[in-house]
Amino acid sequence: MTSSSISRATILDVLLGLEKCTDFGARFISRNGDATYFTYSAVLEESLKVAADLRQRGLRRGQVIGIILPTSIDFLRAFLGVQLAGGIPTALYPPFRLGKLDEYFGRTSRMLRRVESPLLISDRRTRTLLGPVVHQTSSLRDVVDVAELGKHSADWSPVEASPDDIAFLQFSSGTTVEPKAVEITHRNLLANLDMMNSFLAGITREEARNGAVCWLPLYHDMGLVGCMYMGLYRPGTVSYIGPDTFIARPHIWLQSLSEYKAVISPAPDFAYGLCLSRIKDEDMEGADLSSWRYALNGAEPINTNVMEQFAERFSKWGFRKNALTPVYGLAEAVLGVSFSDPEKPPRVTEFSSQELGLGKAIPGKGRRIPSVGKPVPGLSLEIRDPQGRPVEEGIIGRIFIKGPSVARGYYRSPDMTAQTFKDGWLDTGDLGFLYQGELYISGRVKDLIIIRGRNYTPQEIEELLLDVPGLRTGCAVAVSTPGDSGEELVILAERKVDTDLTDESLAEAIRDAILKGISLIPAHVRILEPGTLPRTSSGKMRRSEALRMFQQEQLKAPQQGRLHLVKEIARSQAAWMGVWLRKRRETDDS
Repeated sequence: MTSSSISRATILDVLLGLEKCTDFGARFISRNGDATYFTYSAVLEESLKVAADLRQRGLRRGQVIGIILPTSIDFLRAFLGVQLAGGIPTALYPPFRLGKLDEYFGRTSRMLRRVESPLLISDRRTRTLLGPVVHQTSSLRDVVDVAELGKHSADWSPVEASPDDIAFLQFSSGTTVEPKAVEITHRNLLANLDMMNSFLAGITREEARNGAVCWLPLYHDMGLVGCMYMGLYRPGTVSYIGPDTFIARPHIWLQSLSEYKAVISPAPDFAYGLCLSRIKDEDMEGADLSSWRYALNGAEPINTNVMEQFAERFSKWGFRKNALTPVYGLAEAVLGVSFSDPEKPPRVTEFSSQELGLGKAIPGKGRRIPSVGKPVPGLSLEIRDPQGRPVEEGIIGRIFIKGPSVARGYYRSPDMTAQTFKDGWLDTGDLGFLYQGELYISGRVKDLIIIRGRNYTPQEIEELLLDVPGLRTGCAVAVSTPGDSGEELVILAERKVDTDLTDESLAEAIRDAILKGISLIPAHVRILEPGTLPRTSSGKMRRSEALRMFQQEQLKAPQQGRLHLVKEIARSQAAWMGVWLRKRRETDDS
Protein backbone atom coordinates (compact mmCIF):
# COMPACT_ATOMS: atom_id res chain seq x y z
CA MET A 1 0.00 0.00 0.00
CA THR A 2 1.05 3.62 -0.57
CA SER A 3 1.10 6.07 2.34
CA SER A 4 -1.97 7.82 0.94
CA SER A 5 -3.96 4.60 0.64
CA ILE A 6 -2.93 3.55 4.17
CA SER A 7 -4.34 6.79 5.56
CA ARG A 8 -7.76 5.83 4.19
CA ALA A 9 -7.67 2.05 4.70
CA THR A 10 -8.35 -0.36 7.55
CA ILE A 11 -7.09 -3.88 8.22
CA LEU A 12 -10.53 -5.07 7.06
CA ASP A 13 -9.63 -3.92 3.55
CA VAL A 14 -6.51 -6.07 3.70
CA LEU A 15 -8.44 -9.11 4.95
CA LEU A 16 -11.21 -8.82 2.38
CA GLY A 17 -8.56 -8.48 -0.32
CA LEU A 18 -7.54 -12.08 0.44
CA GLU A 19 -10.79 -13.50 -0.95
CA LYS A 20 -9.04 -15.11 -3.93
CA CYS A 21 -5.59 -15.54 -2.35
CA THR A 22 -4.68 -19.20 -2.88
CA ASP A 23 -0.92 -18.82 -3.45
CA PHE A 24 -0.18 -18.11 0.21
CA GLY A 25 -1.57 -19.33 3.50
CA ALA A 26 -1.15 -20.49 7.09
CA ARG A 27 0.43 -23.84 7.95
CA PHE A 28 0.14 -25.35 11.43
CA ILE A 29 2.83 -27.83 12.48
CA SER A 30 2.15 -30.33 15.27
CA ARG A 31 4.65 -31.60 17.83
CA ASN A 32 5.38 -34.68 15.72
CA GLY A 33 5.97 -32.56 12.61
CA ASP A 34 2.66 -33.14 10.81
CA ALA A 35 1.28 -30.05 9.08
CA THR A 36 -2.17 -28.73 8.17
CA TYR A 37 -2.38 -25.99 5.54
CA PHE A 38 -5.07 -23.34 4.91
CA THR A 39 -4.95 -20.86 2.03
CA TYR A 40 -5.62 -17.26 3.04
CA SER A 41 -8.80 -17.48 1.01
CA ALA A 42 -9.94 -20.32 3.30
CA VAL A 43 -8.82 -18.39 6.40
CA LEU A 44 -10.96 -15.44 5.32
CA GLU A 45 -13.94 -17.68 4.61
CA GLU A 46 -13.75 -19.24 8.08
CA SER A 47 -13.26 -15.84 9.74
CA LEU A 48 -16.34 -14.43 7.99
CA LYS A 49 -18.41 -17.33 9.34
CA VAL A 50 -17.23 -16.51 12.86
CA ALA A 51 -17.96 -12.81 12.30
CA ALA A 52 -21.54 -13.53 11.18
CA ASP A 53 -22.07 -15.84 14.17
CA LEU A 54 -20.78 -13.23 16.62
CA ARG A 55 -23.13 -10.62 15.18
CA GLN A 56 -26.02 -13.04 15.69
CA ARG A 57 -24.90 -13.47 19.31
CA GLY A 58 -25.23 -9.74 19.84
CA LEU A 59 -21.68 -8.43 19.39
CA ARG A 60 -21.84 -4.70 18.88
CA ARG A 61 -19.40 -2.48 16.99
CA GLY A 62 -16.55 -1.41 19.27
CA GLN A 63 -17.06 -4.10 21.93
CA VAL A 64 -13.90 -5.70 23.30
CA ILE A 65 -13.76 -9.48 23.08
CA GLY A 66 -11.16 -11.50 24.99
CA ILE A 67 -9.53 -14.48 23.29
CA ILE A 68 -7.62 -17.22 25.12
CA LEU A 69 -6.53 -19.82 22.58
CA PRO A 70 -3.37 -21.74 21.70
CA THR A 71 -1.65 -21.28 18.34
CA SER A 72 -4.05 -22.81 15.78
CA ILE A 73 -6.36 -22.01 12.90
CA ASP A 74 -8.98 -21.36 15.59
CA PHE A 75 -6.94 -18.42 16.87
CA LEU A 76 -6.87 -16.82 13.40
CA ARG A 77 -10.55 -17.38 12.68
CA ALA A 78 -11.54 -16.05 16.13
CA PHE A 79 -9.25 -13.00 16.17
CA LEU A 80 -9.96 -11.96 12.59
CA GLY A 81 -13.63 -12.89 12.98
CA VAL A 82 -14.04 -10.44 15.84
CA GLN A 83 -12.51 -7.68 13.69
CA LEU A 84 -14.71 -8.52 10.70
CA ALA A 85 -17.75 -8.37 13.02
CA GLY A 86 -16.82 -4.84 14.10
CA GLY A 87 -15.48 -5.85 17.51
CA ILE A 88 -12.10 -5.24 19.12
CA PRO A 89 -10.16 -8.45 19.81
CA THR A 90 -7.60 -8.74 22.57
CA ALA A 91 -5.53 -11.91 22.95
CA LEU A 92 -4.65 -13.14 26.44
CA TYR A 93 -2.21 -15.91 27.21
CA PRO A 94 -3.41 -19.44 28.10
CA PRO A 95 -2.66 -20.97 31.53
CA PHE A 96 0.66 -22.58 30.57
CA ARG A 97 2.45 -22.35 33.97
CA LEU A 98 0.42 -24.79 36.06
CA GLY A 99 2.57 -24.13 39.11
CA LYS A 100 1.73 -20.40 39.02
CA LEU A 101 -2.02 -20.51 38.43
CA ASP A 102 -2.96 -18.16 41.27
CA GLU A 103 -0.78 -15.49 39.67
CA TYR A 104 -2.30 -16.29 36.27
CA PHE A 105 -5.91 -16.13 37.51
CA GLY A 106 -5.38 -12.76 39.18
CA ARG A 107 -3.56 -11.16 36.24
CA THR A 108 -5.96 -12.48 33.60
CA SER A 109 -9.06 -11.36 35.47
CA ARG A 110 -7.51 -7.90 35.90
CA MET A 111 -6.96 -7.74 32.14
CA LEU A 112 -10.56 -8.68 31.38
CA ARG A 113 -11.89 -6.24 33.94
CA ARG A 114 -9.69 -3.48 32.50
CA VAL A 115 -11.33 -3.82 29.06
CA GLU A 116 -14.79 -4.84 30.40
CA SER A 117 -15.03 -7.73 27.99
CA PRO A 118 -18.57 -9.20 27.89
CA LEU A 119 -17.48 -12.29 25.97
CA LEU A 120 -14.50 -14.62 26.11
CA ILE A 121 -13.60 -17.02 23.30
CA SER A 122 -11.65 -20.13 24.28
CA ASP A 123 -11.57 -23.86 23.60
CA ARG A 124 -12.85 -26.78 25.62
CA ARG A 125 -9.45 -27.81 26.97
CA THR A 126 -8.39 -24.33 28.09
CA ARG A 127 -11.85 -23.55 29.47
CA THR A 128 -11.40 -26.35 32.01
CA LEU A 129 -8.95 -24.20 33.97
CA LEU A 130 -10.62 -20.80 33.52
CA GLY A 131 -13.29 -21.06 36.21
CA PRO A 132 -11.52 -18.77 38.74
CA VAL A 133 -10.89 -16.18 36.01
CA VAL A 134 -14.55 -16.06 34.99
CA HIS A 135 -15.70 -16.04 38.63
CA GLN A 136 -13.53 -12.97 39.31
CA THR A 137 -14.71 -11.09 36.18
CA SER A 138 -18.25 -9.81 36.62
CA SER A 139 -18.36 -8.18 33.17
CA LEU A 140 -18.24 -11.56 31.42
CA ARG A 141 -21.68 -12.75 30.41
CA ASP A 142 -20.51 -15.78 28.41
CA VAL A 143 -17.53 -17.97 27.52
CA VAL A 144 -17.85 -19.36 23.99
CA ASP A 145 -16.21 -22.55 22.74
CA VAL A 146 -14.45 -21.57 19.51
CA ALA A 147 -15.46 -24.90 17.97
CA GLU A 148 -19.10 -23.77 18.10
CA LEU A 149 -18.48 -20.47 16.32
CA GLY A 150 -19.46 -20.33 12.67
CA LYS A 151 -21.35 -23.60 12.57
CA HIS A 152 -24.85 -22.21 12.08
CA SER A 153 -24.55 -18.58 11.09
CA ALA A 154 -26.14 -16.27 8.57
CA ASP A 155 -24.27 -14.57 5.76
CA TRP A 156 -21.76 -11.92 6.77
CA SER A 157 -22.57 -8.32 6.03
CA PRO A 158 -19.95 -5.55 5.89
CA VAL A 159 -19.40 -3.33 8.94
CA GLU A 160 -18.34 0.30 9.05
CA ALA A 161 -14.76 0.96 10.08
CA SER A 162 -12.61 4.07 10.21
CA PRO A 163 -8.78 4.24 10.12
CA ASP A 164 -8.91 5.79 13.59
CA ASP A 165 -11.05 3.02 15.09
CA ILE A 166 -9.28 0.59 17.41
CA ALA A 167 -8.20 -2.49 15.42
CA PHE A 168 -7.19 -4.49 18.51
CA LEU A 169 -5.91 -4.10 22.04
CA GLN A 170 -2.42 -5.38 22.80
CA PHE A 171 -1.62 -5.95 26.44
CA SER A 172 1.89 -4.77 27.06
CA SER A 173 4.16 -7.59 28.21
CA GLY A 174 5.89 -5.13 30.54
CA THR A 175 6.60 -5.97 34.15
CA THR A 176 4.11 -3.72 35.93
CA VAL A 177 1.46 -5.27 38.16
CA GLU A 178 -1.33 -3.19 36.61
CA PRO A 179 -2.07 -4.49 33.07
CA LYS A 180 -1.92 -1.94 30.25
CA ALA A 181 -3.96 -2.44 27.07
CA VAL A 182 -2.42 -0.51 24.18
CA GLU A 183 -4.93 0.95 21.73
CA ILE A 184 -3.78 -0.04 18.24
CA THR A 185 -5.83 1.74 15.57
CA HIS A 186 -6.19 0.56 11.98
CA ARG A 187 -4.00 3.50 10.95
CA ASN A 188 -1.30 2.52 13.47
CA LEU A 189 -1.31 -1.11 12.38
CA LEU A 190 -1.14 -0.50 8.63
CA ALA A 191 1.54 2.17 9.08
CA ASN A 192 3.81 -0.16 11.05
CA LEU A 193 3.26 -3.08 8.68
CA ASP A 194 4.25 -0.81 5.80
CA MET A 195 7.32 0.43 7.71
CA MET A 196 8.54 -3.10 8.44
CA ASN A 197 7.67 -4.30 4.96
CA SER A 198 10.20 -1.85 3.54
CA PHE A 199 12.97 -3.96 5.11
CA LEU A 200 11.66 -7.08 3.39
CA ALA A 201 11.47 -5.55 -0.09
CA GLY A 202 14.10 -7.96 -1.40
CA ILE A 203 11.92 -11.03 -0.82
CA THR A 204 10.71 -12.46 -4.13
CA ARG A 205 7.23 -13.87 -4.74
CA GLU A 206 8.62 -17.41 -4.68
CA GLU A 207 10.38 -16.73 -1.36
CA ALA A 208 7.13 -15.26 0.00
CA ARG A 209 5.42 -18.53 -0.91
CA ASN A 210 7.99 -20.28 1.32
CA GLY A 211 7.52 -17.40 3.75
CA ALA A 212 8.15 -17.48 7.47
CA VAL A 213 8.25 -19.86 10.41
CA CYS A 214 6.71 -18.62 13.66
CA TRP A 215 6.76 -20.34 17.04
CA LEU A 216 6.13 -17.07 18.90
CA PRO A 217 2.88 -16.87 20.90
CA LEU A 218 0.13 -15.03 19.04
CA TYR A 219 -0.92 -13.14 22.16
CA HIS A 220 2.44 -11.31 21.97
CA ASP A 221 3.06 -8.45 19.54
CA MET A 222 6.06 -10.11 17.90
CA GLY A 223 3.98 -13.15 16.95
CA LEU A 224 0.69 -11.36 16.31
CA VAL A 225 1.97 -8.42 14.27
CA GLY A 226 5.39 -9.56 13.09
CA CYS A 227 4.17 -12.97 11.91
CA MET A 228 0.38 -13.25 11.58
CA TYR A 229 -0.46 -9.75 10.35
CA MET A 230 2.70 -9.40 8.28
CA GLY A 231 1.90 -12.70 6.57
CA LEU A 232 -1.58 -11.42 5.71
CA TYR A 233 -0.34 -7.96 4.67
CA ARG A 234 2.49 -8.86 2.23
CA PRO A 235 1.06 -11.56 1.76
CA GLY A 236 3.31 -14.54 2.45
CA THR A 237 2.93 -18.03 3.86
CA VAL A 238 3.53 -18.46 7.60
CA SER A 239 4.24 -21.86 9.17
CA TYR A 240 3.15 -21.86 12.82
CA ILE A 241 4.56 -23.95 15.66
CA GLY A 242 3.09 -23.82 19.16
CA PRO A 243 5.41 -22.14 21.68
CA ASP A 244 5.10 -25.17 23.98
CA THR A 245 6.27 -27.38 21.11
CA PHE A 246 9.28 -25.14 20.53
CA ILE A 247 10.27 -25.15 24.21
CA ALA A 248 10.00 -28.95 24.39
CA ARG A 249 11.62 -29.67 21.00
CA PRO A 250 13.46 -26.59 19.70
CA HIS A 251 14.92 -28.47 16.73
CA ILE A 252 11.44 -28.51 15.15
CA TRP A 253 11.86 -24.75 14.59
CA LEU A 254 15.07 -25.17 12.61
CA GLN A 255 13.93 -28.31 10.82
CA SER A 256 10.75 -26.50 9.73
CA LEU A 257 12.81 -23.60 8.38
CA SER A 258 14.77 -26.17 6.40
CA GLU A 259 11.81 -28.22 5.16
CA TYR A 260 9.79 -25.26 3.91
CA LYS A 261 12.81 -23.19 2.81
CA ALA A 262 11.50 -20.26 4.83
CA VAL A 263 13.35 -16.95 4.52
CA ILE A 264 12.30 -15.19 7.71
CA SER A 265 11.75 -16.12 11.35
CA PRO A 266 11.89 -13.82 14.39
CA ALA A 267 12.69 -14.83 17.96
CA PRO A 268 13.85 -13.33 21.25
CA ASP A 269 17.43 -13.91 22.32
CA PHE A 270 16.69 -16.79 24.69
CA ALA A 271 15.46 -18.92 21.75
CA TYR A 272 18.88 -18.84 20.10
CA GLY A 273 20.47 -19.83 23.42
CA LEU A 274 17.96 -22.67 23.86
CA CYS A 275 18.93 -24.02 20.44
CA LEU A 276 22.58 -24.02 21.48
CA SER A 277 21.97 -25.93 24.70
CA ARG A 278 19.15 -28.30 23.69
CA ILE A 279 19.68 -29.22 20.03
CA LYS A 280 21.99 -32.14 19.28
CA ASP A 281 23.80 -32.61 15.99
CA GLU A 282 21.67 -35.68 15.22
CA ASP A 283 18.52 -33.52 15.59
CA MET A 284 19.74 -31.50 12.58
CA GLU A 285 20.26 -34.46 10.25
CA GLY A 286 19.43 -33.44 6.69
CA ALA A 287 18.75 -29.81 7.60
CA ASP A 288 19.62 -26.90 5.30
CA LEU A 289 19.31 -23.38 6.76
CA SER A 290 20.75 -21.55 3.77
CA SER A 291 17.35 -20.07 2.80
CA TRP A 292 16.99 -18.31 6.21
CA ARG A 293 17.86 -14.71 5.30
CA TYR A 294 16.23 -12.82 8.17
CA ALA A 295 16.87 -14.26 11.64
CA LEU A 296 15.35 -11.35 13.54
CA ASN A 297 16.45 -11.04 17.18
CA GLY A 298 14.46 -8.77 19.50
CA ALA A 299 11.89 -8.43 22.32
CA GLU A 300 14.57 -8.75 25.02
CA PRO A 301 18.23 -7.84 25.60
CA ILE A 302 20.55 -9.51 23.09
CA ASN A 303 23.53 -11.52 24.33
CA THR A 304 26.26 -11.03 21.74
CA ASN A 305 28.05 -14.25 22.76
CA VAL A 306 24.92 -16.32 22.18
CA MET A 307 24.35 -14.63 18.83
CA GLU A 308 27.88 -15.35 17.64
CA GLN A 309 27.91 -18.92 18.99
CA PHE A 310 24.62 -19.63 17.22
CA ALA A 311 26.03 -18.40 13.91
CA GLU A 312 29.17 -20.50 14.31
CA ARG A 313 27.43 -23.69 15.50
CA PHE A 314 24.71 -23.78 12.84
CA SER A 315 26.93 -22.64 9.96
CA LYS A 316 27.59 -26.34 9.30
CA TRP A 317 23.93 -26.56 8.20
CA GLY A 318 24.16 -23.53 5.92
CA PHE A 319 23.24 -20.74 8.34
CA ARG A 320 24.90 -17.43 7.44
CA LYS A 321 25.96 -14.88 10.06
CA ASN A 322 24.57 -12.08 7.87
CA ALA A 323 21.09 -13.46 8.53
CA LEU A 324 21.24 -12.42 12.20
CA THR A 325 19.28 -9.17 12.38
CA PRO A 326 19.00 -7.39 15.76
CA VAL A 327 15.81 -5.34 15.99
CA TYR A 328 14.01 -3.17 18.51
CA GLY A 329 10.32 -2.61 19.07
CA LEU A 330 7.49 -2.42 21.56
CA ALA A 331 3.71 -2.78 21.68
CA GLU A 332 3.13 0.96 22.09
CA ALA A 333 4.51 1.42 18.56
CA VAL A 334 2.55 -1.60 17.27
CA LEU A 335 5.84 -3.48 16.96
CA GLY A 336 8.82 -2.39 14.86
CA VAL A 337 10.91 0.67 15.81
CA SER A 338 14.37 -0.03 14.39
CA PHE A 339 16.03 -2.70 12.23
CA SER A 340 19.69 -3.41 11.65
CA ASP A 341 20.81 -3.90 8.05
CA PRO A 342 19.59 -7.38 7.00
CA GLU A 343 22.29 -7.64 4.34
CA LYS A 344 25.24 -7.18 6.72
CA PRO A 345 26.56 -9.09 9.76
CA PRO A 346 25.37 -7.78 13.15
CA ARG A 347 27.31 -4.73 14.27
CA VAL A 348 28.69 -5.21 17.79
CA THR A 349 30.73 -2.54 19.61
CA GLU A 350 32.53 -2.83 22.94
CA PHE A 351 32.05 0.18 25.21
CA SER A 352 33.88 1.16 28.39
CA SER A 353 31.95 -0.13 31.41
CA GLN A 354 33.26 2.75 33.50
CA GLU A 355 31.99 5.36 31.05
CA LEU A 356 28.66 3.57 30.57
CA GLY A 357 28.16 3.79 34.31
CA LEU A 358 28.62 7.55 34.02
CA GLY A 359 26.11 7.87 31.18
CA LYS A 360 28.52 7.98 28.23
CA ALA A 361 29.06 5.49 25.40
CA ILE A 362 32.78 5.49 24.60
CA PRO A 363 34.50 2.51 22.93
CA GLY A 364 36.80 0.66 25.31
CA LYS A 365 37.13 -2.46 27.42
CA GLY A 366 33.88 -3.43 29.07
CA ARG A 367 30.45 -4.29 27.69
CA ARG A 368 29.76 -5.51 24.15
CA ILE A 369 26.43 -4.18 22.84
CA PRO A 370 24.82 -4.91 19.47
CA SER A 371 23.39 -2.16 17.29
CA VAL A 372 19.67 -2.43 16.56
CA GLY A 373 20.09 -0.29 13.47
CA LYS A 374 18.13 2.74 12.36
CA PRO A 375 14.48 3.71 12.85
CA VAL A 376 12.02 2.28 10.34
CA PRO A 377 10.98 4.79 7.63
CA GLY A 378 8.47 7.35 8.88
CA LEU A 379 9.45 7.07 12.54
CA SER A 380 11.37 9.81 14.37
CA LEU A 381 13.64 8.95 17.30
CA GLU A 382 15.32 11.09 19.97
CA ILE A 383 17.50 10.36 22.99
CA ARG A 384 16.59 12.69 25.86
CA ASP A 385 18.00 13.57 29.26
CA PRO A 386 15.93 13.47 32.50
CA GLN A 387 14.69 17.00 31.79
CA GLY A 388 13.33 15.92 28.40
CA ARG A 389 16.01 17.65 26.31
CA PRO A 390 17.56 15.89 23.28
CA VAL A 391 21.18 14.84 23.87
CA GLU A 392 24.08 14.46 21.47
CA GLU A 393 25.39 11.19 20.07
CA GLY A 394 27.16 9.00 22.60
CA ILE A 395 25.14 10.18 25.61
CA ILE A 396 22.81 7.68 27.28
CA GLY A 397 19.23 8.80 27.80
CA ARG A 398 15.58 7.85 27.46
CA ILE A 399 14.41 6.75 24.03
CA PHE A 400 11.49 8.77 22.61
CA ILE A 401 9.77 7.99 19.30
CA LYS A 402 7.12 9.67 17.16
CA GLY A 403 5.25 8.64 14.02
CA PRO A 404 2.03 7.23 12.55
CA SER A 405 2.54 3.82 14.16
CA VAL A 406 2.75 5.19 17.71
CA ALA A 407 -0.43 4.33 19.60
CA ARG A 408 -2.62 7.06 21.03
CA GLY A 409 -2.62 5.60 24.53
CA TYR A 410 -3.79 2.89 26.90
CA TYR A 411 -7.41 1.78 26.85
CA ARG A 412 -9.45 3.51 29.57
CA SER A 413 -6.27 4.50 31.42
CA PRO A 414 -5.87 8.29 31.10
CA ASP A 415 -3.32 8.58 33.91
CA MET A 416 -0.99 5.91 32.49
CA THR A 417 -1.46 7.40 29.02
CA ALA A 418 -0.44 10.88 30.21
CA GLN A 419 2.73 9.47 31.79
CA THR A 420 3.88 7.73 28.60
CA PHE A 421 2.46 9.62 25.60
CA LYS A 422 3.54 13.26 25.56
CA ASP A 423 2.83 15.78 22.76
CA GLY A 424 2.74 13.05 20.13
CA TRP A 425 5.95 11.46 21.43
CA LEU A 426 6.17 8.08 23.14
CA ASP A 427 8.46 7.73 26.14
CA THR A 428 9.51 4.10 25.64
CA GLY A 429 10.91 3.73 29.14
CA ASP A 430 14.07 2.29 27.58
CA LEU A 431 17.58 3.66 27.90
CA GLY A 432 19.82 3.89 24.89
CA PHE A 433 22.20 5.98 22.83
CA LEU A 434 23.17 6.73 19.26
CA TYR A 435 26.62 5.77 18.02
CA GLN A 436 27.73 6.39 14.43
CA GLY A 437 24.12 6.97 13.48
CA GLU A 438 22.73 3.72 14.88
CA LEU A 439 20.70 2.90 17.98
CA TYR A 440 22.03 0.88 20.92
CA ILE A 441 19.83 -0.25 23.82
CA SER A 442 21.42 -0.14 27.27
CA GLY A 443 18.54 -0.98 29.63
CA ARG A 444 15.23 0.03 31.19
CA VAL A 445 14.83 3.23 33.18
CA LYS A 446 12.90 1.64 36.04
CA ASP A 447 15.34 -1.27 36.31
CA LEU A 448 18.44 0.92 36.66
CA ILE A 449 20.59 0.06 39.70
CA ILE A 450 22.51 2.97 41.24
CA ILE A 451 25.21 2.06 43.76
CA ARG A 452 27.69 4.61 45.12
CA GLY A 453 26.87 7.05 42.32
CA ARG A 454 27.41 4.66 39.44
CA ASN A 455 24.66 3.33 37.16
CA TYR A 456 24.41 -0.39 36.47
CA THR A 457 21.88 -2.05 34.21
CA PRO A 458 20.53 -5.41 35.38
CA GLN A 459 21.53 -6.93 32.04
CA GLU A 460 25.26 -6.28 32.47
CA ILE A 461 25.14 -7.96 35.89
CA GLU A 462 22.93 -10.85 34.80
CA GLU A 463 25.19 -11.55 31.81
CA LEU A 464 28.03 -12.28 34.25
CA LEU A 465 25.99 -15.22 35.60
CA LEU A 466 25.21 -16.93 32.28
CA ASP A 467 28.12 -19.36 32.58
CA VAL A 468 27.94 -20.05 36.33
CA PRO A 469 27.66 -23.86 36.68
CA GLY A 470 24.49 -25.05 38.38
CA LEU A 471 22.34 -22.02 37.50
CA ARG A 472 19.49 -22.07 34.96
CA THR A 473 20.63 -20.03 31.97
CA GLY A 474 18.85 -16.66 31.81
CA CYS A 475 16.96 -17.31 35.06
CA ALA A 476 18.62 -14.77 37.35
CA VAL A 477 17.64 -11.18 38.11
CA ALA A 478 19.64 -8.31 39.52
CA VAL A 479 17.70 -5.75 41.57
CA SER A 480 18.49 -3.35 44.39
CA THR A 481 17.01 -2.54 47.76
CA PRO A 482 17.70 0.25 50.28
CA GLY A 483 20.32 -0.59 52.92
CA ASP A 484 21.98 1.11 55.85
CA SER A 485 24.57 2.78 53.62
CA GLY A 486 22.60 3.23 50.40
CA GLU A 487 21.33 0.93 47.67
CA GLU A 488 22.37 -2.72 47.96
CA LEU A 489 22.59 -5.26 45.15
CA VAL A 490 20.27 -8.28 45.34
CA ILE A 491 20.64 -11.37 43.15
CA LEU A 492 17.77 -13.84 42.79
CA ALA A 493 18.75 -16.93 40.79
CA GLU A 494 17.17 -20.28 39.98
CA ARG A 495 19.18 -23.48 40.31
CA LYS A 496 19.23 -26.15 37.63
CA VAL A 497 17.04 -29.18 38.21
CA ASP A 498 19.91 -31.66 38.00
CA THR A 499 22.69 -29.77 39.79
CA ASP A 500 24.48 -31.34 42.74
CA LEU A 501 25.85 -28.01 43.97
CA THR A 502 24.62 -26.64 47.28
CA ASP A 503 22.91 -23.28 47.63
CA GLU A 504 25.95 -22.01 49.53
CA SER A 505 28.39 -22.94 46.77
CA LEU A 506 26.08 -21.46 44.09
CA ALA A 507 25.80 -18.21 46.03
CA GLU A 508 29.57 -18.06 46.41
CA ALA A 509 30.06 -18.63 42.68
CA ILE A 510 27.62 -15.78 41.96
CA ARG A 511 29.51 -13.41 44.26
CA ASP A 512 32.84 -14.34 42.63
CA ALA A 513 31.50 -13.80 39.10
CA ILE A 514 30.12 -10.35 39.91
CA LEU A 515 33.21 -9.29 41.86
CA LYS A 516 35.48 -10.26 38.95
CA GLY A 517 33.20 -8.69 36.38
CA ILE A 518 32.31 -5.29 37.88
CA SER A 519 34.14 -5.18 41.26
CA LEU A 520 30.87 -5.32 43.18
CA ILE A 521 29.75 -7.71 45.91
CA PRO A 522 26.00 -8.47 46.22
CA ALA A 523 24.53 -7.78 49.63
CA HIS A 524 21.97 -10.53 49.23
CA VAL A 525 21.97 -13.70 47.10
CA ARG A 526 18.94 -16.00 47.11
CA ILE A 527 19.00 -19.38 45.35
CA LEU A 528 15.57 -20.49 44.17
CA GLU A 529 13.92 -23.61 42.84
CA PRO A 530 13.29 -23.75 39.04
CA GLY A 531 10.24 -21.77 37.94
CA THR A 532 10.06 -19.59 41.06
CA LEU A 533 10.79 -16.19 39.51
CA PRO A 534 7.76 -14.28 38.16
CA ARG A 535 7.63 -13.82 34.39
CA THR A 536 5.62 -11.81 31.89
CA SER A 537 3.29 -13.43 29.36
CA SER A 538 6.17 -13.48 26.88
CA GLY A 539 8.52 -15.19 29.34
CA LYS A 540 10.62 -12.17 30.40
CA MET A 541 11.57 -11.77 34.03
CA ARG A 542 9.45 -9.33 36.05
CA ARG A 543 12.24 -7.76 38.05
CA SER A 544 10.19 -5.30 40.11
CA GLU A 545 7.70 -8.02 41.01
CA ALA A 546 10.56 -10.38 41.92
CA LEU A 547 11.97 -7.69 44.24
CA ARG A 548 8.56 -7.14 45.86
CA MET A 549 8.12 -10.87 46.43
CA PHE A 550 11.65 -11.12 47.85
CA GLN A 551 11.01 -8.29 50.28
CA GLN A 552 7.71 -9.87 51.38
CA GLU A 553 9.11 -13.42 51.54
CA GLN A 554 6.72 -14.63 48.83
CA LEU A 555 9.22 -16.32 46.50
CA LYS A 556 8.03 -19.92 46.65
CA ALA A 557 8.64 -22.87 44.35
CA PRO A 558 5.76 -23.65 41.96
CA GLN A 559 3.66 -26.72 42.63
CA GLN A 560 4.03 -29.48 40.07
CA GLY A 561 2.70 -32.93 39.20
CA ARG A 562 -0.48 -34.68 38.12
CA LEU A 563 -2.06 -34.41 41.57
CA HIS A 564 -1.65 -30.63 41.48
CA LEU A 565 -3.32 -30.51 38.05
CA VAL A 566 -6.26 -32.58 39.33
CA LYS A 567 -6.65 -30.18 42.26
CA GLU A 568 -6.60 -27.16 39.96
CA ILE A 569 -9.23 -28.67 37.67
CA ALA A 570 -11.43 -29.40 40.69
CA ARG A 571 -10.95 -25.83 41.93
CA SER A 572 -11.87 -24.50 38.50
CA GLN A 573 -15.02 -26.62 38.37
CA ALA A 574 -16.06 -25.28 41.78
CA ALA A 575 -15.54 -21.75 40.46
CA TRP A 576 -17.67 -22.56 37.41
CA MET A 577 -20.42 -23.67 39.77
CA GLY A 578 -20.14 -20.32 41.52
CA VAL A 579 -20.48 -18.56 38.15
CA TRP A 580 -23.62 -20.59 37.37
CA LEU A 581 -25.16 -19.77 40.76
CA ARG A 582 -24.40 -16.06 40.29
CA LYS A 583 -26.08 -16.02 36.89
CA ARG A 584 -29.08 -17.83 38.27
CA ARG A 585 -29.47 -15.28 41.07
CA GLU A 586 -29.17 -12.44 38.53
CA THR A 587 -31.89 -14.07 36.40
CA ASP A 588 -34.18 -14.55 39.39
CA ASP A 589 -33.67 -10.92 40.47
CA SER A 590 -34.58 -9.65 37.01
